[in-house]
Amino acid sequence: MGEPKGLKLFRDIVAANGMSIRKGHTLLANLVPTGEVPLALTAYSYRVEQLKTEGAPVEIVYLPPVVAFPTGIGLFRRAPHPHAALLFQDFILTDGQKILAEREAVPTNPTVKAPPEGMIFVDLPKFMDEGEKWTRLFRETFAAR
Repeated sequence: MGEPKGLKLFRDIVAANGMSIRKGHTLLANLVPTGEVPLALTAYSYRVEQLKTEGAPVEIVYLPPVVAFPTGIGLFRRAPHPHAALLFQDFILTDGQKILAEREAVPTNPTVKAPPEGMIFVDLPKFMDEGEKWTRLFRETFAAR
């Protein structure tokens, strides 16, 4: 859609419907089945799947493109227990992938559980370079109301 059309679309949505800004993806996911908010654009998919399993009246709808923010695991250079940290890191990247998938998370290893069709990942270097711009536009479009 591109930046100008996308900004216009969101500004029109806010003008017509208002906006309820909440901090926390998990909080937002929990508010939808209670009826507090009718729609969550940025809920974590694993939490929605957990809520469904618990019997909550909620459904996930992926709007293409499905955008994911990649996360990782790291080790502090001067970790107090570096060998234990490396073992934990190895576990998360191997056997832990199955545990993540069982908890409805999308693991790094696509052979354990495939990501939603059409999923794209945020370009992290670009995100870091343009973060201030997008934060400003978000606040101007949604939070300034």
